[in-house]
Amino acid sequence: MRDSQHSSLLVGISQRRRTSSLVSGLRRVLDRGAVISLVLSRAAYAINWYNVAAVFAFIAFDYGLNVSGLGILTASFYIGLGLFQIPGGIIAAKLGPRRTAIYGMLLSSLAVLLTAFTFQFYQLVLLRFFVGVGMALFFGPGVTLIAKAFRRESQGLGVGVFNGAFYVGGAVGLFGWSVLADLTGWRLSLAASGGLGILGGLLLLAYLPKDTLRKGFIVKMTDLRKVLSNRSLFLLSFELFGIGSGQILVNTFMIYYLEQSLRLAPASAGIIGSLSPLCAVLASPLFGILYDKTKRTRLLLFLLGAVLAIAVAIASIGNIYSAIGATLIAGSSSGAFTISYLAARKVRAASAEYETLAVSWVNTIQMFAGFWSPVAFSLLVISFGYGTSWLVGAAYTFLLISAILLAKERRGTVA
Repeated sequence: MRDSQHSSLLVGISQRRRTSSLVSGLRRVLDRGAVISLVLSRAAYAINWYNVAAVFAFIAFDYGLNVSGLGILTASFYIGLGLFQIPGGIIAAKLGPRRTAIYGMLLSSLAVLLTAFTFQFYQLVLLRFFVGVGMALFFGPGVTLIAKAFRRESQGLGVGVFNGAFYVGGAVGLFGWSVLADLTGWRLSLAASGGLGILGGLLLLAYLPKDTLRKGFIVKMTDLRKVLSNRSLFLLSFELFGIGSGQILVNTFMIYYLEQSLRLAPASAGIIGSLSPLCAVLASPLFGILYDKTKRTRLLLFLLGAVLAIAVAIASIGNIYSAIGATLIAGSSSGAFTISYLAARKVRAASAEYETLAVSWVNTIQMFAGFWSPVAFSLLVISFGYGTSWLVGAAYTFLLISAILLAKERRGTVA
């Protein structure tokens, strides 16, 4: 009898602890509707980011392309992303992050939807540019909005969850759209993902709180110069240039490499390709929480960049096991994005209205890695094969991420 009572007491204590932990987690959130709409929109955004890599083998067959076509599509997308990061931050300062995020989500999703109706390759290239433009308008405001939806002491977790949603969508886009395109055709699969993105935009419209704009605020050139010339933000952006270079190679080319070089079926290649974003789903909130607690921002960024360079080098071994290892390790390094965006928010180069611009500016240079890296990699593959190309990509990634060692570290940022 006593044993039964003791057991019941232990179960009751355990249940209360779990309930207390859940309540504690919920208390970190200030606006659940905003968080849910942003997380779902970020996942749809990621599907539309990655799905072209998943269906490229089908596009290449229709248009008679080789790996260089994937490089051109990716470059066009990243040019749009890179060119409109800063304008997106300026628009958010003037109109507010909510309106900017909604406009960006709807623009990118409509462009994805229209890709289903293209009949010339140049039309696909042009639409991918506009997908990038829309995503540039959504990203920086999204980071600002998700952080403000959490309590101050948990904003690292909030941005980590936001980035984790991106990788959930990335995994779905890489694997799910490989299978969906095989079943329904690549056009219908892209139309479906464009529709998901439009639904995400409508959720943002319904659940995000209205922007509170400071009366009389105007965008000043002096403030823009303070943000764009800030040394801390520049070093963070250059670090992300290195991280972005390596991530782009793994996330963009791995599925096509597995299909064309290792002769895997689209579904099998999609499963392996999706391992990177699946690992990042865990890494993003984990490093967000770690950021809230640590003072070693610079060291964390360097170590994560070095891990990514190792992952790209492992892919050069040229078998299925090395491909699996490379994607797993690359995904684990994705916490660097969460840390960098959080650190950028802490840099007060100008007034609070420019917080989104600071995040967008840090993201700008690394987005241009998306223009240069895939084009250079595809040319290397054509000339020297995948093995040499992976090794060159690894060395290039490590060289770029080493720039963070020039920074002087402070809590929450680098300067």
